[in-house]
Amino acid sequence: MHLNTHTTTQSKLRGGRAWFVLLAFAAMIVLAACGGSTSGGSTPTPTQAGNTPTTGTTATTGTTATPSGTTKAIAMDSSTGSFGFNPATITITVGTTVTWTNNTSAPHTVTSDDGTSFDSGSNNPITANGGTYSFTFTKAGTFAYHCQIHPSMKATIIVQ
Repeated sequence: MHLNTHTTTQSKLRGGRAWFVLLAFAAMIVLAACGGSTSGGSTPTPTQAGNTPTTGTTATTGTTATPSGTTKAIAMDSSTGSFGFNPATITITVGTTVTWTNNTSAPHTVTSDDGTSFDSGSNNPITANGGTYSFTFTKAGTFAYHCQIHPSMKATIIVQ
């Protein structure tokens, strides 16, 4: 009796390909969950109060010239195990320029929760590994914001 070893080899190859596809799919699911929180708790998101700033956006990558006046830095990092803004809450004075620096390997946005106060732009997000976005706050108020790409990234700026 003669066994068809060619058919057995093809069957093994198909089985190997199926495992590879399954493994690749599982990896995609894990990567898609990046930035998720495992803490189980939730942080209330403050709502915007007062007037909104209307000028002073500068979206850049790399080094930026510092405008005259006070500046504050906010980092986008993964020091807590998931993506986040650091610090998550900051209090500044009117006229302060805030510069966000992306210290992660993924692109991010800085978007006010109201969608109109400031937005670094989702069509051209802040590039990974050093990209920056700056905004000058010209009005007092509380401004909650998030990353459109990673919605679990949330923070607040209080302008006095």
